Amino acid sequence: MVLKAPKKIKIEDEEISRKYKIIAENLHKTYLLGKTAVAALRGVDVQIKEAEFIGLYGPSGSGKTTLLNLIGGLDYPTRGKIFLDGINMAKLDDNELADLRRDHIGYVFQFYNLLPLLTALENVMIPLHFQAKLSKRGKARKAMELLRLVKLDERANHTPSELSGGEQQRVAIARAFANDPSIVILDEPTGDLDSKTGIEILNLLRDLNRKGATFVTATHDGAVSEYCSRVLHLMDGKIVTGSKAEGLKETPQQRKTRLEHQQTNRQLVEEKILKTIEGKDQISIERLRAGIPSELMEHLPIHFDDIIQELIDNEKIKGELDKGVLFIQKEG
Repeated sequence: MVLKAPKKIKIEDEEISRKYKIIAENLHKTYLLGKTAVAALRGVDVQIKEAEFIGLYGPSGSGKTTLLNLIGGLDYPTRGKIFLDGINMAKLDDNELADLRRDHIGYVFQFYNLLPLLTALENVMIPLHFQAKLSKRGKARKAMELLRLVKLDERANHTPSELSGGEQQRVAIARAFANDPSIVILDEPTGDLDSKTGIEILNLLRDLNRKGATFVTATHDGAVSEYCSRVLHLMDGKIVTGSKAEGLKETPQQRKTRLEHQQTNRQLVEEKILKTIEGKDQISIERLRAGIPSELMEHLPIHFDDIIQELIDNEKIKGELDKGVLFIQKEG
């Protein structure tokens, strides 16, 4: 999705707009604590292409949250440029930046930030009220579609106190997509969840990312890195290479156990796929997916569609994928 700028906002660089979703040049951010200047970012350069899933890692105070806020238009850099689809956000006034956030950026926060007296459906509808583009019925219809996308439509009339942590995060994700965002900002999306629920949320985000959304997340969760297309490590306000992420909530032993579990599930899923297609000429991916128990689907190391493609590439399945359908060649 290419951002359509309001008439008064100038697209400064068309080449950037075509090549990158986001580009930051020499970003600096300094905060004043009393009379003391604290440098949170010290000359950061970042280029992010459309549909990437970027993970920002680093210890507390490394600058990852500051960078996330600048990319999400929640703050201005002290120095430097930051472009979203060719629009230099550093040059926008407060009203223009607010319009940009409202129309083109979605946010998912660690502690969900749901309004406690509203239902899940009403929480998802909030961004639609600010846009004022749909009728009341149209807003409700779109919000229900988004809840269905995150598999929570049956809980639409429940308030946050009646939902689990994972369900509340799903509502927050649905709300982030209400304005059809060009980019989604995620601050510790699994930080307040247990490991099992966190993996379920990451699988949901991976599915949404494959639909074309661009994600940028700041996290301490080691599991998130395996769902990202690229990971950036920050230290003392700079992007560094060859660095290990510090302060992760997942220990090396937990990571080993999780990866072993995912690999076992992948083998079981492959077996079920191969058994299901026996004797068939074609089958839809949705039907194949429906035949896999949810406890396996929610804990896979790669996307389900990629597993099928790898089975084809490795000639365990003789056939091809086309528009969501697996066409199988008969032996001989």
